[in-house]
Amino acid sequence: MSQLFFLIIFLLLPLGQASFASQSSLRIVTEHWPPITYENSGSAEGMAVDLTRMIQKSAALSQSIEVLPWPRAYHLAVTQPNVLLFTVARNPERERLFTLVGPIANGEIAIYVRGTHDLSKVTLQSLKKNFRIATHRGTVFQNTLEQEGFHNIVPVNSSVNAAKMLMAGRVDAICDDELVVTELFRRAGYNSNPFTKVLSLTHSSFYFAFSRGTSPLTITKWKTAFEEIKRSGQFEHLYKKWFLNLKAPPEVFLSLPPAHPALWLAEKPVKEPRVAELLKFQPPELK
Repeated sequence: MSQLFFLIIFLLLPLGQASFASQSSLRIVTEHWPPITYENSGSAEGMAVDLTRMIQKSAALSQSIEVLPWPRAYHLAVTQPNVLLFTVARNPERERLFTLVGPIANGEIAIYVRGTHDLSKVTLQSLKKNFRIATHRGTVFQNTLEQEGFHNIVPVNSSVNAAKMLMAGRVDAICDDELVVTELFRRAGYNSNPFTKVLSLTHSSFYFAFSRGTSPLTITKWKTAFEEIKRSGQFEHLYKKWFLNLKAPPEVFLSLPPAHPALWLAEKPVKEPRVAELLKFQPPELK
């Protein structure tokens, strides 16, 4: 979809202009998911953070980036206007809630075990029956396990904690993305690839997610800058820096939510069902 067509859609729909907000009001939030996004000495860092700052520089933008617990960051993006959340795995549920721009990265969601493993003895049914699987609570990884029929899921507060639990023998496996597993185990204190992938579940694509009520002009500015960075070769260079031989996504896609813009201004916006569940596990400072 062209940028011009994108703008015309929003400008012609009732209340489309009412949802416009100044670019300076955009709140940018992310989570701790190294090496994609993480906090270091109070500053946001990571592959997607580097990309965000490249886009900001190209588009002459200067909003700060907040690193928040995933439940809080996701809750803000679902319930508040003018929020940019990254990185968000694309699926039908998120397509309904956000305007998505990307992909930032493509990967694969899989199940990993400690050390070496005889893969000939591993089946989907054996994993479901015998393996306790730790994964980051409220994320696409937990969603994927549930959709595949797993019931022996151990939700934890971070992907790094899941890796620590696996290496301590408190669980039998973890579920996460191939993009991050090496770094997760390194941060858990294990540097020699002490894990084996036993089952691939699905391919993954991670995006910038703009909340309902964000100005289409703002979104278009971000998309245009992202496209320019990809055309210039900067994105491919950045991708190789962080992911070595993995292939960088070549194009920038835009996914619009089906909801009428008027719904973006509703006093009680539609919430993703999992938001209420996520908020049950807020950190103490959020209660």
